[in-house]
Amino acid sequence: MFFCHISCFIIFPTGKNPANLQHRTKQTGSDNMTFKKTAVILLSLSVFLSGCSSGISNKGSKKTEKGEEIADIQETVEPENQEPVGTEIREPVETDGLEPGEKTGESSGTQNVPADVPAPGDNSKEGKTSGIKDADNGTKGTKTGDSNSEKSPTDQAGKKNTDNAAKESSNVESSKSNNDGLVKLIPMAKLPDLNMDPQEPFTLEEKAGMGTCMLVPVYHKTLRYQIREFTRNPSRLVIDIGNTSDKTIVITDENMYFSILDMEGNNIAGSKVQGAPVSIAPGEIKRVVVTAQNPDAGIVFFEFEQETIPSISVPIFRPFPNEAADVTDTTPYNKHAYITNDDEGNPFIVSQHPMQVVGNGKAKMVGCGLMILENEKIGPVEKQDGFLALVKVRIANTSNEVMTINRLTSHGGGQIVDLTEKDLAVLGDKALPFTIKPHSIVEGWIPFKVREARDGHGIVFYTNLGGFILGYLQTYPVFER
Repeated sequence: MFFCHISCFIIFPTGKNPANLQHRTKQTGSDNMTFKKTAVILLSLSVFLSGCSSGISNKGSKKTEKGEEIADIQETVEPENQEPVGTEIREPVETDGLEPGEKTGESSGTQNVPADVPAPGDNSKEGKTSGIKDADNGTKGTKTGDSNSEKSPTDQAGKKNTDNAAKESSNVESSKSNNDGLVKLIPMAKLPDLNMDPQEPFTLEEKAGMGTCMLVPVYHKTLRYQIREFTRNPSRLVIDIGNTSDKTIVITDENMYFSILDMEGNNIAGSKVQGAPVSIAPGEIKRVVVTAQNPDAGIVFFEFEQETIPSISVPIFRPFPNEAADVTDTTPYNKHAYITNDDEGNPFIVSQHPMQVVGNGKAKMVGCGLMILENEKIGPVEKQDGFLALVKVRIANTSNEVMTINRLTSHGGGQIVDLTEKDLAVLGDKALPFTIKPHSIVEGWIPFKVREARDGHGIVFYTNLGGFILGYLQTYPVFER
């Protein structure tokens, strides 16, 4: 059974086989712009705004009718010794040579959509690795300025075959262990390119329940996007946008902007779209960069007439003064944002954001890093039609008894994989220990598969000190702390 107080996608345990995906449906507003904006903000706020833990439901940032942040309240919630979020993003978003407003290139290839695609939230896809639409989204896209464009077809074919053979050989080697039995990790240089392959647009409730997707694209009726960078302090959004409508989309400071309000309700973000106006023709993909002078601004609003687009917020959790910013000691911590129960009524505390510390008084943990990989497989977790990622978790046993992880499951890309300590041993010193001594801290990395935003992404911990879930892993940027 599943208990939910917000519209969301989440990994949760049900008996011996955790389910993959659940959501509620909500009704959309009228076509009137005011009602559209109101609907999307109500949906967005339930997921996007950080610091919404149950213990502080009546505290924290004040909100206006538009749901935007209040500046002077926000200024007090980030500890002074916390590193700027902007310094943590390690994805080399600038290395592909694209400037704001420049085309990102068009991709070739078609998408293979299985005939038995289940409806969102359909538990029939539980535990399966097929039957869900492939959302790899064109990792084979044609790059802008291809140096092979002037070569003969024979030369290009020969080079392509050679490149494919080299890549296949590299991936095969990456799946093997070294002589010491460890897997050689091959970091992915950047996330797959956004492409214009046919995709089923997300419903409004799906959009709200996914959070701010950092690892996978988001598909709307008139546009799609892939976030490349999204930080606070400095406030900066780098996003690739593809126009899937039949009209040119024009991005301006008025329809795409950072927002943070003062006590009088004035937007003091100082938002600016670089190179505005940015025009995106039908079938075209362009990179858009939005910045804000106010380093505390962390929410970006879209106000396009063509379609209601939910706002997005910087994914790294921003704790209130009475909340932990990291797991650095073994002081008991009893705070959480959300709890779900399995079929037997056992509670599982859910961490909904990167760097959100959750605890039950006996143990506490935080998701504190993520890396994306080229590897074909890590232990029993296989790349298949997506790609692999590792999430870093830090756990403190704050009790007087030994903590043991009795079961660990990895969810993502249609897979539900049980992981043992032996499975994770191939990661060497990056492996997470399954036994934690009293009043001690451990950390390690756990693999999961990434495919598309509709998939649930998370890690479920069954321990003798209680259940925990690192959820919404699709909202994690590439970072490490």
